[in-house]
Amino acid sequence: MTKCDIIIPIYNAYDCLQPCIDSIINNTDLKNNRIILIDDKSPDERVLPLLQKYSSENKNIILLKNNINLGFVKTVNKGMKYSKSDVLLLNSDTEVSKNWLEKIAKRAYSEPMVATVTPLSNNATLCSVPKGLQRNELPKNMNFNEYAYLIEKCAYDESFELPTAHGFCMYIKREALDLVGYFDDATFEKGYGEENDFCYRCMDYGYKNLLCPNTIIYHKESQSFSTKRDELIKEHSTILNKRYPFYTSNTGRWCNEFPIKKVCENVDYQINLHNRKNILILIHDWDIKNSGGTTFHVYDLVRNLRSKYNFHILAPSGGIYRLYSYFENEEKITNFDAIEKQNIIPTYSVKYRKMIEDIIVGYRIDTIHIHHMIGHYFDVIDVAQKYNLHTMITLHDFYSLCPTINMLYNMETCCIGMKNPDCKNCISHKTQITNNIIPLWRKEWQSFLGKFDEIIVPSNSTKKIINSYYNDLKITVIEHGIDIKKNDYYSNIDNNTKYNVAFVGVMAKHKGGDILNKLVTENENSNIVFHLFGTTEIKELQYNRHNYVYHGQYERNSINNLMKNNNINLVCLFSRWPETYSYTLTETLASGVPVLGFGLGAVKDRIIENKVGWIIPVTTDSKKIISKILDIFSDKDEYAKTIDNIKKYNIKTSKEMAIEYEKYYNKNSIIKLNDKNAEVLKEILTNANKIKNSVYDEEAQRIVNSLRWKIVSKIKVPQSLKNTIRRMMKNV
Repeated sequence: MTKCDIIIPIYNAYDCLQPCIDSIINNTDLKNNRIILIDDKSPDERVLPLLQKYSSENKNIILLKNNINLGFVKTVNKGMKYSKSDVLLLNSDTEVSKNWLEKIAKRAYSEPMVATVTPLSNNATLCSVPKGLQRNELPKNMNFNEYAYLIEKCAYDESFELPTAHGFCMYIKREALDLVGYFDDATFEKGYGEENDFCYRCMDYGYKNLLCPNTIIYHKESQSFSTKRDELIKEHSTILNKRYPFYTSNTGRWCNEFPIKKVCENVDYQINLHNRKNILILIHDWDIKNSGGTTFHVYDLVRNLRSKYNFHILAPSGGIYRLYSYFENEEKITNFDAIEKQNIIPTYSVKYRKMIEDIIVGYRIDTIHIHHMIGHYFDVIDVAQKYNLHTMITLHDFYSLCPTINMLYNMETCCIGMKNPDCKNCISHKTQITNNIIPLWRKEWQSFLGKFDEIIVPSNSTKKIINSYYNDLKITVIEHGIDIKKNDYYSNIDNNTKYNVAFVGVMAKHKGGDILNKLVTENENSNIVFHLFGTTEIKELQYNRHNYVYHGQYERNSINNLMKNNNINLVCLFSRWPETYSYTLTETLASGVPVLGFGLGAVKDRIIENKVGWIIPVTTDSKKIISKILDIFSDKDEYAKTIDNIKKYNIKTSKEMAIEYEKYYNKNSIIKLNDKNAEVLKEILTNANKIKNSVYDEEAQRIVNSLRWKIVSKIKVPQSLKNTIRRMMKNV
């Protein structure tokens, strides 16, 4: 290998000297290379004895002393003239890592006509990582040697050309020095711009300046010329612009386009992945426009646990797939290609399988947690098992029993437990599918679910229903948590002559919209006023009447005040399908209002178990419902007992829920950086920049955009989540 002299100009900075020189001695072949220490008449009396000590201990550590202070540029030139070899200019406020010089020199001779090579650094403008063009702190989750190893492992084996080198650590080939000459010390006497001038001269001769992407040098804050820095930069920039208008404009264009963006991005990902557990979550929807209860539930998990785990959320979006990575302090988005398909509800895909495998390897996934399979394929579980992932699935609805999700026979009656339902007719009524696919659907799902380590549902009711179809599955119940404060308002009807009864959510037929319309139309009791907090597809419910108030959409954190300000005395939950949990029920109880619900699902179980309301059989008969409402208000003692139970009701927080999930996230060990996962992530990031929204995901969009799905998933997302996702989407 060509010999190199490492030239270190020194002016004070005593505290940096020993770490700098020691790091070079420990990480450099000083039999074939030399260190040239040049003391530029440092007034700090500790500096020279330290340098003399080093030079006396190693014959390849040369000490040169300036009799007068020459300044940075003349001192550097003195070293380059003293040397007859390639040189590497190194600031005294740096530290180097293993094999640093060999890697930089190798890059210098990797192709013809290379003048300079600059390595990566935490603080070197054009060559800064992970945030380009700015100063970075060293990662907190590793020491510098670990960081240097990470940089080497994850580096792109490509040639990245720079518009100019950076003088903090600048390798210069002797052939370029001999042809072009040394730094212009007359013009740039005190530094700032001298390396740009040299590089621009080299480019006039056809030479190029390269980045060394597999090497990082730690660069501390500059300790010289701090008071005059800005003035010098401004003055010398003017000189450079006048001398080299093409090159300076090219440098500006390079900074704007930033061709090494993927280098920075790759390093940033690897820092965030390092020594952390990485959890892959599959979900149908991570778009703020259609966010529902499942999305909000996942967001709560991420928000409460991201300080301990990395979460990578894969969701179909605009025909492509997006991976939203939530690290401890930042979020990133990576695009993946669309999955072309011909059938309405796809089940297996080789291309999807490859994408999942790449994500698992590249992002070092140790746990996979599925929250919805719309837009995803059954292949995922086999890939997860291939890589020995801990596998989890939370069933938020009944998609595993029927692709129409809500188990409503012809959108009229719950079909759970129904004898001999005409599934073919029902599915064709609700979808574009004309055949009875249910037997095969459930066979595939039973096989699919049977391969998971953990199956989780939010209620005992849901567990019973799923087990009634798949009786050999072991299912765990983890009730949802919600961050909502209990109201200081509790309904009291002791002196009431009028009663306010509310419906909450998106009111479609199967959610009770038609019942509300009948109650408003047929109610003859002037003492009852009905309210709707939410939206509806029923036109008659979109305007006020004498016994009805339409409030429109609401935010979750506002429902308490809405209930209080409108003196709501009862909330009706009349979903015709068995809710798996019902955030609306929790919101209502937090608002201090009792509930009247149909005898179905989790709503029924929670009301009865906690004695916070009343149950009525499923009916559309408005007279029966009004009669039940009047019975409730007539028994003031029973009503008061129910309010007392609501006061005692403990609302589970999202943090408490997250803690229950956390024990499952700790079952696999952290995956370390290796050649394979480093290469796969580089390929992912390279391809991601080429991907555009190209294919419309018909199944996912059909379901997600349907009013039925919005009703099933009805939860208004808090502003904090909207802001987070909007920020993320701007970066796509």
